[in-house]
Amino acid sequence: MHKSTYLWDEISIKETNRLRAFAILLIITHNFLHWVMNSPGENEFHFSPHKVKLFTDSLWNTPLDAIRIISTYLGHYGVPVFFFLSGYGLTIKYQKQNTTWLSFVTKRLLALYPAVITAAIGFLIYESIRSGFSLTIQTHIKHLLFQISGISNFIPELIYKPIGPWWFIGVIVQFYLIAPLIIKQKKWPQKPFLITIIISSLIIEWLLAETLDKRLSISINHTIIGHLDVCALGILMAELKKHTIHKTTAITILAASTIIFILGNFHPSLWILTHLTATIILISSLRYASRLTKKINLIDSFLITTGKLSIYLFLCNGYLRKPLIQYAETNPTWWKSIYLCIIFVIITYIWALLLKTITQIIQKKINRT
Repeated sequence: MHKSTYLWDEISIKETNRLRAFAILLIITHNFLHWVMNSPGENEFHFSPHKVKLFTDSLWNTPLDAIRIISTYLGHYGVPVFFFLSGYGLTIKYQKQNTTWLSFVTKRLLALYPAVITAAIGFLIYESIRSGFSLTIQTHIKHLLFQISGISNFIPELIYKPIGPWWFIGVIVQFYLIAPLIIKQKKWPQKPFLITIIISSLIIEWLLAETLDKRLSISINHTIIGHLDVCALGILMAELKKHTIHKTTAITILAASTIIFILGNFHPSLWILTHLTATIILISSLRYASRLTKKINLIDSFLITTGKLSIYLFLCNGYLRKPLIQYAETNPTWWKSIYLCIIFVIITYIWALLLKTITQIIQKKINRT
């Protein structure tokens, strides 16, 4: 039997950082470009057949704008890659450790929140320079605290305030709360248990998504339920990393995922499967790309550094984009949006490096006391 090369074998730390780098570059370019010009939008939190029609029509009518159009409609699928890697990485780290639920959650929050708090302070400083300190505090501080705590995910009008992408914080915290219960459970065989979780989460989403949306104006994809299938897939892959998978099986799964993903962009009943199938497609293709780029030292070093910096890039890209987006919307053209996006990525990268350096300095001083 031939082992599948790009999905089931073990993911090293370096490869994890490369995958994070690819994913975060997808996310931050998407977060910028989907605000520029006539965007087709994306089927991220809700399904709309109109959006996929706009996507295909835009590609057909303006092929020179393909990079922006594809990034706008598909770039958000970098997010489930992070959920997959979280499930995978936490399993590798904790499955053999004798740790309590409280210890697990505490360690994860202590790993996450120094970056979040530093980024939040950076946001307040940045907005104070742009709008004034008093106005910034009055306008944003309450909403920012809601986002940091994860409460805003359950308050429809506050989900994207003041920093749009920060809805992710609430979901990842929710995952940390339930992850040890999944990873450390011993009552059932782990692999069938994880497959059951994947299937159950999809069924729950299918049953509850429309009701939550209509009655409470809450998207199930703003909660861990909407991403639990991908997180559980990451945990399952960690469990299967030593297993031999026939290459034919891997190719069949990948082909089926591709077909379901395409159909899911046209049919609402299959749309709930798109995050899971997109993850399978992306992890496979990005692992292949990772093994190509690692042969080029300069690119490999950049990707590994970017992967290590990914949480800071994620946390600050949402609020740094505003001035450049405003400029991009003035006499917009496809080439202008691309070069401004490149400038945006560079600025975000520098700001993220600064935030990470400040966080590390503070943590070192705290550890010495």
